[in-house]
Amino acid sequence: MPPLSLISLAFFTGLTSGGFSCVAIQGGLMSSALSKIPQKGIGLTSFLASKLVAYIVLGFVLGSIGQGLKISFTLQGWLQIFAGLYMVASAANLLNLHPIFRYTVMMPPKFLLKMARSQTKTQSIFTPALLGAFTILLPCGVTQSMMILSLSSGSGVSGALILGAFTLATLPQFIALGAAASIFFSKNIFRVAAAFVVFYLGLLSINTGQVLRGSPHTAQNYWYAIRNVSPDEAFAAPISSGIQQVHVGVTTNGYTTSSHVIRSGIPVALTLESIGVQGCARDFSIPSLNIVKTLPENGVEKLEFTPKQKGLLTYSCNQGLHVGSFEVI
Repeated sequence: MPPLSLISLAFFTGLTSGGFSCVAIQGGLMSSALSKIPQKGIGLTSFLASKLVAYIVLGFVLGSIGQGLKISFTLQGWLQIFAGLYMVASAANLLNLHPIFRYTVMMPPKFLLKMARSQTKTQSIFTPALLGAFTILLPCGVTQSMMILSLSSGSGVSGALILGAFTLATLPQFIALGAAASIFFSKNIFRVAAAFVVFYLGLLSINTGQVLRGSPHTAQNYWYAIRNVSPDEAFAAPISSGIQQVHVGVTTNGYTTSSHVIRSGIPVALTLESIGVQGCARDFSIPSLNIVKTLPENGVEKLEFTPKQKGLLTYSCNQGLHVGSFEVI
């Protein structure tokens, strides 16, 4: 099961940029699906419920595929970077910066669109349900990034929860803005606001990918470098019996260490002390060394490694949401 913070991120994305961008693509399909149904309330419920179920199933399938692929930290990081770049390109498309960004909009084959139009001519209550499920073939740019996140989760349940939370959060906007999508997006201020949110989440996804790759080039490390002077050996971890000793406090909100400076070529013993930990912080990892340690909710675990290269050594949870680093001297 994915950490609550990851599900919350998917939900927040759907509530903001996901809803804005998806309603522009799928809102017209929903309106046409309801146009021939006398009972609008039942039709709307049918459409949205079918859409939610379809995306939960899709998330489960993608997560299961990812589990079979045994996605490494490096591959998971590149998938996050790809998703982030796609979201940045989608933001550029919303702002009409260049015609090339129009290719970020994915459309299904024409014969499927014709099938959808033919279905709207009927008055069956099952028509909205069919077209609601059909929206998985009309994913907006933000939805595609959530699909990649589900794939990289490496679990059917995790993938289902991620896409399910995202889709659930978009439903209020479909209800409120579906019929008026064209009006809202004709106003430049709404387009700019949506583009800003998509752009920010894209950068966040790229940074997370860098963390999962074990790259020193992350926003957190840059901020750490700005705030601190050159590392001094006087502040390095103490050595006992030829081993550097570092204590790491682990909480739901992240990690705190007794020292940020360690020496290369000398073994390091990390004492990881968990205090009521929930979420992905329990999965402590050093991606560049391919080290992962699952921690108890409360308790102490030990981990040893020997740093070989000088520079920043990044550690994080296995989803890249909680990040820190050691300066290796």
